[in-house]
Amino acid sequence: MRYTVQMSSRMVGTVPALKPGEVITGNVVNGIENRHASGKFRPVVVVEVPALGCLKVIGLTSKGTTQSGDRRVEMLDNGEWGWRGRTFVFGNRPTRLSRIDVGDHLGWISNKDGDTLARVFGLAAGWHSFDQRVVV
Repeated sequence: MRYTVQMSSRMVGTVPALKPGEVITGNVVNGIENRHASGKFRPVVVVEVPALGCLKVIGLTSKGTTQSGDRRVEMLDNGEWGWRGRTFVFGNRPTRLSRIDVGDHLGWISNKDGDTLARVFGLAAGWHSFDQRVVV
């Protein structure tokens, strides 16, 4: 499958493991700002994967400021999962992602970025800790 994400064409097709700390693509719908929105595929970080129901994810964006001009939190180690340019956290709280809106595996966040997300979103320390290299 070929589609455009963040203004760069990428070949994708790897199945996500759906583990905390994994960066995947997901069709995130922002119904609060636009009730007619159909969603947008964007990279997201998996935070929680319940046995049933929606995943809890944190959206990512290339835009460093919000519409009101506030600075967003930057993810510093995005190069490991192959993203060009700068990456920022989209939103101020995790969001739900339906399992039918899950896209492809992009990579894993670093421990440094995982600690930043834990601090910003009040997640437990080590929420993303497992041997990611074994899964990949």
